[in-house]
Amino acid sequence: MATAKKTAQKTVPQMDDAIDAGMTAAETAVKSNTDAAVKGYETMVNMGREAVTKACKASNEVKGFEAVADMPKANFEAMVEAGNVFMKGFESFNGQMFAIARKQIAQGVETQKALLGAKSFQEAVEIQQGFVKNSMDSVVSDGAEISSTWMKVATEAGQPIGRRVSDVVTEAASKAA
Repeated sequence: MATAKKTAQKTVPQMDDAIDAGMTAAETAVKSNTDAAVKGYETMVNMGREAVTKACKASNEVKGFEAVADMPKANFEAMVEAGNVFMKGFESFNGQMFAIARKQIAQGVETQKALLGAKSFQEAVEIQQGFVKNSMDSVVSDGAEISSTWMKVATEAGQPIGRRVSDVVTEAASKAA
């Protein structure tokens, strides 16, 4: 039993170091990928904005198309605004997912440490049962939190498009009257 305890004491710090290194590597990879996605999105928006501006400018040169040319530009800007909201939400979601992962890993490590120190089979079973219960509770609460985050992002990202649709309908109604 003394040998097992010494082995456990040596293993726990190694396990903690390995988990920390793995989480750091994962966070770096996700941050790098998120940064690349944001830069790609910004590049796409800039290219799109330039294309819409050129098209609108060309349309303005044709007599009578001034009002028509403004519509695609306003639509594009609404889409860009929605995309910006979505990208910020995506970044927030990544942070939320890492917080959940860290919490789950910490619970797992604490459970492993407790299991290594269990004095009886019954105590080990109780520790494992507690871990399973806590894990299930976390799945439910974390799932609700993630769902709530995505609903908020979707609602906020849809607002610029909704405003644009409303503006177009209002414009059309005023012209028809």
